[in-house]
Amino acid sequence: MSEEEIDDESFPWADVDAARKNSRLQRKHSLEEGTDAHFSSAKACPKCGAPPDKLSWFYFESPKWTWEKLCGRAGWMTVCDKCHLQVDFFVGIMN
Repeated sequence: MSEEEIDDESFPWADVDAARKNSRLQRKHSLEEGTDAHFSSAKACPKCGAPPDKLSWFYFESPKWTWEKLCGRAGWMTVCDKCHLQVDFFVGIMN
């Protein structure tokens, strides 16, 4: 997968970082919830090959305006911090 293809399917980093740093959101969704449900289908980083258990897992929720415009998404995300790459997004809710 080329970097261009990856970028086409990723969320804005500002939104990703905001969700990742949102302690209320992360407390609401335990890490075990995400890994139990999605670990078997999670991919390794396409750039460096880091396996899913070495990636950062967190719950992502798109900004409020996306829900108001009926394009909101929420679910588990994996990120390779080394490569600064969004690897997987497992949609849990969308409108």
